Amino acid sequence: MSSTENNVASSDGRIARGERTRSSIADALYELLVEGAENPSGRDIAERANVSLRSVFQHFDDIEAVYSELITRQHERVAPFLEPISKEIPLNERIEMFIENRDSMFALAAPLRRSMGTYRGVKTSHTIRRAMTYLHRAQREHIAHSFAPELNGNEQLLLQLEVCLSFETWNQFTSQHGLSRAATRGHLHNLVMTMLASS
Repeated sequence: MSSTENNVASSDGRIARGERTRSSIADALYELLVEGAENPSGRDIAERANVSLRSVFQHFDDIEAVYSELITRQHERVAPFLEPISKEIPLNERIEMFIENRDSMFALAAPLRRSMGTYRGVKTSHTIRRAMTYLHRAQREHIAHSFAPELNGNEQLLLQLEVCLSFETWNQFTSQHGLSRAATRGHLHNLVMTMLASS
């Protein structure tokens, strides 16, 4: 192997190691949030990722940047749950498929979403505000597309469905009232069917 090839291989190895470290840091933050940690510090994240505190801030400018990486990963994970549902499917089945997707998406996103309620920088974080705006728009478009025949341009009904099918409503059922996800899906199905069947 030539010296040039050696240099390329060495550079590729460093890049791969850097990506693995960056990934382990983001994963560590997610694990801490899943366990209920509020505002994990850089030291907390470093200890969980089994890296030095210096390494955390070599890969990320600050804690918000770690959240940004985690949010990007979350967007990739939830994207399949926002795929359009064919309007040709009967309404009852469409609602069932839609709510199955929302339930799976919210269960995946719950640790990060709940942590945002305690994260000190959430109100001033451009990263989080931008991410939430993007997700809100994607969820609205998902509803509008999936139930276009029933909505028929009714913006007030679309708004009501947005509230009914929001993370906050799902979280109130599952977290505040302690209902199972199956029971929550049942309640949401009944609510949406009532709203759309009478439209």
